[in-house]
Amino acid sequence: MSDIEVVLYGASGYTGEHVMWKLAELGIPFIAAGRNGARLKARLEAQPELKGARYEIAEVAHDEAALTELLRGRKVVHNLVGPFMQFGEPVVRAALAAGCHYLDATGEQDWKILIREKYGHAFEDKGLVLAPATSSMWVSGLLAAESVLEKPGIDSVDILYTLHGVPSAASTLSFMRMCCQPQYRLVNKRLEAWPAAAHFQVAVPGHHRILTALPWSGGGESIFYENDERVLNCSTLVTFQNQALMEMLVPKMQEFAAKYAPLSDAEQEAATNAWANEIAPQGDQPREDYSQHRVLFTCHGRGTLVARSTATWGVTGYVMTGLIGAVTIDCLIKNRQRAIGFQSAVSVVGAKPMRAALEDGGVLGQFTALIP
Repeated sequence: MSDIEVVLYGASGYTGEHVMWKLAELGIPFIAAGRNGARLKARLEAQPELKGARYEIAEVAHDEAALTELLRGRKVVHNLVGPFMQFGEPVVRAALAAGCHYLDATGEQDWKILIREKYGHAFEDKGLVLAPATSSMWVSGLLAAESVLEKPGIDSVDILYTLHGVPSAASTLSFMRMCCQPQYRLVNKRLEAWPAAAHFQVAVPGHHRILTALPWSGGGESIFYENDERVLNCSTLVTFQNQALMEMLVPKMQEFAAKYAPLSDAEQEAATNAWANEIAPQGDQPREDYSQHRVLFTCHGRGTLVARSTATWGVTGYVMTGLIGAVTIDCLIKNRQRAIGFQSAVSVVGAKPMRAALEDGGVLGQFTALIP
């Protein structure tokens, strides 16, 4: 067995391409794993950032036993095979059995709740990290929230993502299902579901138009803050500058609530998969354009008698996700993690080091305190 400590599972996809790029930049060797070895080999050989990088390719079946064998003796697996409620659990169980830290790039709130409740304590007992959503969603919102929680007396955070880009095929499958499932916010330390098909008009700093925003599964922030003594209330909304996407999703959410909510889990997943496949991009996607794919993360913080609001400008979702994954992996292989068990990547790495890494990597930029 080689001495490589990092496994990227599902490396041949669009998100995997970006994580591999950023691992190569940091000089971190990795095993690119997936079900199709030939596809992996072709993908990696074609990626210019991997010239001279140290990596291995592993073809592996998507079952717990095969994955456990692959992960045995490794330090961290970054799972990029979604939707995670459909495909993720064998990877989590394999990581736990092999004694391996687990990361993924999910946006799915129900997935985070599931693995926290089923596996969080077991990972903690073994001194391992279980960190879903090691990605732009929901690390960016957590960093925005932490920027207001620095002010004494703040106990409530209201987060908005304003994005510009095209979700990958895998991301489309995930967001279609997660926008139709129950979506939770934190209200007075309790998770409370948004109304079905909830959508809102939002005013975004730097934009003259009013945009439609969605809970987008409820976000990850409410789940990570549920047991944080600093936070009483947390809500997350997401909007895209491509408002046609929002306008398409709202009626789908309404149709799901009316027709599919009473059906079985399998029937629900089949319905949202079919909708996603109708709109998902086909073939290889081009890289994001920094001059076009500009993003903004805002957070309003409130306490009883104090308030703070901040805005952070950035670029891209997938390049940022690749860098977040690489930075978190680097932290884990160096045994510098600040927390174990079910945690966000921000808690594992630390808010200030994570923000600094994203600023140094050119994906987070100007930070403004709208209300100091």
